[in-house]
Amino acid sequence: MNSCIRKFLLSNGLVLVVHDATRRYYEDYHLVRLEIAGTIRLCEEFFDDAESFAAARRLLGETVVYRRVLERMGVPYNQIGSVREVLIRNFENHALPYMSDEGFPGKLARAELAAALKKGGLK
Repeated sequence: MNSCIRKFLLSNGLVLVVHDATRRYYEDYHLVRLEIAGTIRLCEEFFDDAESFAAARRLLGETVVYRRVLERMGVPYNQIGSVREVLIRNFENHALPYMSDEGFPGKLARAELAAALKKGGLK
């Protein structure tokens, strides 16, 4: 499996896509793995000055990608659906309110820039 099972359209314009990458790893036991991703286009207003924006574009490109992996191991086949829904519901309840904030795209962009600068400017 590696199919899109859900999309979240957030009020700040961010679109998150949930992909199911669940796999069997031993007999009837599965690794339920959900990969959540969304792309944010860099904007100058995310940064305090033009130099920071230029550095972000140079180091990160035109976009920043949010990625999150949710996993649960040792799931019997007949429980995959319910475990998948619990993982998604927990993400909705705990992460989405924070990510829906108008300031989240800028925070993510600044955090990615800081991480790139810490790594020595390597992408």
